[in-house]
Amino acid sequence: MIKLYLLLFYEFFKIGLFTIGGGYASIPFLYFLVTKYNWFTNDELTNMLAISNITPGPIGINMATYTGYTTAGITGAIISTLSIVLAPFIITVLFIKLFNKFQSCIYTDYIFKGLKPAACALLTSIAIKLLYQTITGENFSFIIPSNIDTKDLFIFLALIIPFSFFKKNPLITILTGAILGIIFKPF
Repeated sequence: MIKLYLLLFYEFFKIGLFTIGGGYASIPFLYFLVTKYNWFTNDELTNMLAISNITPGPIGINMATYTGYTTAGITGAIISTLSIVLAPFIITVLFIKLFNKFQSCIYTDYIFKGLKPAACALLTSIAIKLLYQTITGENFSFIIPSNIDTKDLFIFLALIIPFSFFKKNPLITILTGAILGIIFKPF
């Protein structure tokens, strides 16, 4: 069990260290854990994402806590949560101390200009994979699926259009998704 705790610490410390752009940027790393350790499935990752969106707190921390708990109980949840927070805490303290020294350095600006599109690419890739899995029930592939769940596709479109174009409150989108899920799933 100690080996599992150390592995949880290592993986979530690494996620915290390289998650640039907020909690959603941790999703590609969690997606990688699906294939590496089998701690959870793609379906469970989608459920974790949904639960982490509706529970209070930062999504990356919520997902770490959820993963740690489902993998190794309360101790796993505590280890995962603390380890995902530890690296950004250390980096923030160091960054604050060094920021004034490197603020005018042109390479600092170049680094951040490269990190933004990288974070967007990771998030877009995972979003496409999760969408594909949600509407087909299969893992992502480049083959056009034959079994698209039209109800899930309808719910997705019904929620993405207003949220994307009319800047609706995310809470309204989440609650509407839950209600539409209740309405459409029994049929």
